[in-house]
Formats: sequence, structure tokens, C-alpha cells
Amino acid sequence: MRTAIFASVMMMAAAATAPQLQAKEAAADLDAYVGKYPFDVVNGQRFLDHPAVKAAIAAAVPDAKQRAAVKFDDNGLGLPIVRVAGGRLLIWGGAFRAEDRYNWSVVIAPDGSKPEVCIYDGVGYGEDFQSAQWFEPGQPGMMKQGSCPSSAEDYPAADIAAG
Repeated sequence: MRTAIFASVMMMAAAATAPQLQAKEAAADLDAYVGKYPFDVVNGQRFLDHPAVKAAIAAAVPDAKQRAAVKFDDNGLGLPIVRVAGGRLLIWGGAFRAEDRYNWSVVIAPDGSKPEVCIYDGVGYGEDFQSAQWFEPGQPGMMKQGSCPSSAEDYPAADIAAG
């Protein structure tokens, strides 16, 4: 009887700590991706497939149709992941042979927090009128000037100046 009670208590304790362990596993260390291309496999996963990255992007861009733009097609373009101001990582991708018209970037802390997602669809706009939509968790999308940043020098994006 004592053994059964002890086993039951141990199972309940394990079940109670499982979410904590999962949360700890989900807390990422994305630093290993710096210098790699977003489609490179690091520790068995591409950057956009990492559970912490997927969760952060979903939190920032709740609309699945908009979020679908942040992807790599088999022939999509990408640049090496770089560190930007504040120690966060900048990831950029673009459509093959149309990267100046369709591109995106994700800025995220190495632990998977503080995501910003930029989506640029520049069809029909001249260079003087380029603007991209930026998303952060719990905030409405915001338009900022230019396409999505592809390097540390391009981040943060400029606000749109009315004139």
C-alpha cells in the first residue's frame, strides 16, 4: 500500500514539474545561429523551425496568413544571422529573384523573447514609398519606412515621416 501511495505521489510530482521542464527546454539559446544562414541546420533544427522561434513569431504575428510570409522556400534567399543593438539577433529572408519586392526579417533575443517581425510586400510601390509592416506581441502592426532590414546597420527601421 505504501509503495502504491509513494508511486502515485511521485507520478503527480513528475506531472507537476513537466511543464516547468518543457518551459526550460523551450527557453532557447539561439546564439549558436549567429553567422549561420537561417536555413542552416544547427543542433538538428533550422532557425525558423526552432520551437522558441516559432512561438515568438506566432505571438508577434497572430494572423496565420500574414505569418505565412515568414518562411524559406526551397529557393528562397537568406543572409547570415547577425547580432544587432541590444544583443538581439537579426534574421532576413527574401523571395528568389524578387527579394527587393518580398522580404521579411525577425529580430529576437537569444532566449527567444522580445520578437519583432517585419514583412515587406513592395509590389506596386516606388522606392520613395517603401514601407514594411512590423509586428510585436500584443501590439497592432505598425508601418515603418523602407523594406525589412537585412543587416545590423539597417536596424532599427525608421518611422515613417509625414511631410
